[in-house]
Amino acid sequence: MQKHLPLLVIILLFSAAAMSLIWINQTQQTSGPETWSAFIYTQGFNSGRYQKQDDFEDYPSCKIFAEQQAQGDVVWECGLRCRFDSSRQGFQCETMRRD
Repeated sequence: MQKHLPLLVIILLFSAAAMSLIWINQTQQTSGPETWSAFIYTQGFNSGRYQKQDDFEDYPSCKIFAEQQAQGDVVWECGLRCRFDSSRQGFQCETMRRD
């Protein structure tokens, strides 16, 4: 048994690490509803000024709204699950789309 003790300890450590990773991944998964937000950059993308509209149920409805609001050469984007990030002083989204 003394010869197998170091191997047993290593197996237990790797098992504990694997269980920790699985638990962390499960807690990181979003369980909330899919909500989209429209960002319309009326003075250009790099200006930092935009109009934001929330609570679209899917990307197509967000896209339709953004295209209606963005007339001419106005840039727009739709973001999935956006939230305000105080450290960056702006909105951060899981995904941004414009297609």
